[in-house]
Amino acid sequence: MSIFLERIDAAPLSNSDFPYEFNQWVANLVDSLNEVIATVQNSFNLLPAPQYTAAEIAALFAGGDLFDGVFLYDTTNNVYVGMQNGALVKFNTTSYP
Repeated sequence: MSIFLERIDAAPLSNSDFPYEFNQWVANLVDSLNEVIATVQNSFNLLPAPQYTAAEIAALFAGGDLFDGVFLYDTTNNVYVGMQNGALVKFNTTSYP
């Protein structure tokens, strides 16, 4: 499932009383906001698992900072780790494809 965030179509400046510089500033603002929205969208759609060492994961678990459904990458053992039913579990994987 991909996330799609709506973009800003245009600035609704129909009043001709605004100076040209202001109209350009608003147009640039809309373009900048759309770029940020695209970056946020791509970040959510390609969200990586946070990387921690085995010791850091153990400390997070002991401190109660992890919750069911969290997904982490153990850089010490090169495995994916998650929390399920209050316990840490290792994901066993095979080579892709």
